[in-house]
Amino acid sequence: MPPTLSELLRRPPEVGRMLSPASLGCSRVTWQVLCRDGAVVELRPGFALLAGVTPTPADRAQTLVGAVPAGVVVARAWAVWIHAGGPPPTPPRRVGVVYRPGTSRPRSMPGLEPVQTSLRPWDVVLVGDLPVTSPVRTAMDVATWSTGAEAARDLVRLRTSGADLPAGMAELRRVTGWRGSLQAVRRIEAATLVALGTADV
Repeated sequence: MPPTLSELLRRPPEVGRMLSPASLGCSRVTWQVLCRDGAVVELRPGFALLAGVTPTPADRAQTLVGAVPAGVVVARAWAVWIHAGGPPPTPPRRVGVVYRPGTSRPRSMPGLEPVQTSLRPWDVVLVGDLPVTSPVRTAMDVATWSTGAEAARDLVRLRTSGADLPAGMAELRRVTGWRGSLQAVRRIEAATLVALGTADV
């Protein structure tokens, strides 16, 4: 049946930079075909940009805005992904967030992994509309809490994206009571050498 006049005159939906099945008005199957054929490139499942568009930290952050409640800060491996790009944490993991002492723990949300920690004002930056630990604080956290291989990989990614890893080392030496600071400093030193091409991971 040919389209009616009203259907022909209907304005197409306005599509923004970030694409999703809902924004395109397509089914999951159609979405998978678009991804498979390379018409769109997924940043995270259900969120994509048109092929050829270079993703920014704000693009990556936008994919998490609806998943992260107010009052918490995206941190650790997920903050690395926002700042430095590359694939999101795998295998698919809950989004790591931190909340300050004296504030309420986020309500049980299956997609979040909340941790309580102190955050100074300069430890947090806004990426788009999403609060994220700064690159320096992210490096400190990753060097302290991630496994050796993951820390090495993520620290190199941060350094390659422009993070000031020496500032992270200086902060770790300056902050009193930071558990595991010596190991964290050694990890950051090693990642700095790798990023400069003078050592292997």
